[in-house]
Amino acid sequence: MKNVVRVEILGREYTVKSDEEPARVEKIAAYVNQKIREISGGPQAVSTLNAVILAALNIADDYFRLLEEKGSSRQDYASRAESLIERIDARMRKK
Repeated sequence: MKNVVRVEILGREYTVKSDEEPARVEKIAAYVNQKIREISGGPQAVSTLNAVILAALNIADDYFRLLEEKGSSRQDYASRAESLIERIDARMRKK
């Protein structure tokens, strides 16, 4: 069921239809709004469009960093599991 949520970004109200809980949609909108404000509130004047594009790039960077961290964690776990299996096999052969 689609939820209809009203959010505000840069002083403008948007209506979002989503399967997500309203609180999650609001949290995401607040995050996007914060990223845009961080960029547009800096020492240099930035147009709204440029601020939005730069915020989107920053958010995409955050996303890809998390994916990379998650991927390396999976590789670490797989490597550890393989090492443990080899050690167990070696001990079993000694018996």
